[in-house]
Amino acid sequence: MFDLESLKRPTTPEEAVRDLLETEGTGMYLAGGTILVPTGSPSLDFLVDLTRLGLDHITSDGKGSGRALAIGAMVRIADLAESDALSGAALGAIRDAAWAVGTHTVRNRATVGGNLFSAHFPSDLPPVFLALGATIRLQGADGPREVSLEDFYFRRSDVYRRGDLIVEVIVPEGHARLSVAFEKTGRTRVDVAIVNCAAAVAMDGDVIGEARIVLNGVSAAPFVADEAGASLAGRAPSEYAFQEAGRLVADSVSPRSDHRAGGDYRRKLAGVLAARAVSRAVGQA
Repeated sequence: MFDLESLKRPTTPEEAVRDLLETEGTGMYLAGGTILVPTGSPSLDFLVDLTRLGLDHITSDGKGSGRALAIGAMVRIADLAESDALSGAALGAIRDAAWAVGTHTVRNRATVGGNLFSAHFPSDLPPVFLALGATIRLQGADGPREVSLEDFYFRRSDVYRRGDLIVEVIVPEGHARLSVAFEKTGRTRVDVAIVNCAAAVAMDGDVIGEARIVLNGVSAAPFVADEAGASLAGRAPSEYAFQEAGRLVADSVSPRSDHRAGGDYRRKLAGVLAARAVSRAVGQA
């Protein structure tokens, strides 16, 4: 139960950061509230409500099918799942991952920024955005800056500072050359993933030019299976190549056990989902 002294309601990202850093006591940002409200600490003194910042946009920069795409951090997952801007072999996977997030009630409240920020559970959006090579735009005390999503997860202590606010996620130019597929297995359709996986493939004629495989649920943060992705480069698509990539994924992870699944089951499932995602991505290319 919260026992708050104040609720801040800024109208700009700059004001939100100031409110968090300059208000006395312990505070947190509040977006959709689907994580913070159920798990929030009674020691919180204030919240900074982000709903008035106007960060609910999905826009394209430049011209052409491969132009950069910017998605505001306050876009609801339900709106992401239904966006006409997300179509085709690459961006369609973002919609697939969005539809996989929880129940319709959760999707109607949860936000893109919150789903990306919360690396402590296997969120569904991070693998797809990582596979697409996305970056995030942060608003900090010293102004805005852009960092790769990969650095945000794997070098967070170097690139993220207290008070930093995710403003938007940016899918870079050139995504039209990619085909991306998303796979997820949970105890039920609406449950948190036991394991999920996104695979991005760029074809070079009749062979795979490059591949990137990203999983969640197998470690404390999303996992990029570099060895498995590299094994596919320059190879003709085949069931054997896909299964070999899956085997490399399974061999490279040591997942935890919890109330949802055992570690060995997660490891085997990671290989299966990786092979399946790569096969689907190639089939869409």
